[in-house]
Amino acid sequence: MTKDEDFSIMISLGVQAPVIVWIRVGNTRRRALIEWFEPLVDHVIEMIETGNRLVELR
Repeated sequence: MTKDEDFSIMISLGVQAPVIVWIRVGNTRRRALIEWFEPLVDHVIEMIETGNRLVELR
């Protein structure tokens, strides 16, 4: 799980990498980020289980 674009670039270049959950939100406090992310956990897991190597959240 990262907010860093470098990992998504690695996947797009075909570099072997772990599954990446790319969080694309601006700077925010940790608590606000957790509150935003928690409702998405089941969807993220579903996407990973169906074979997605890059899950981008906006």
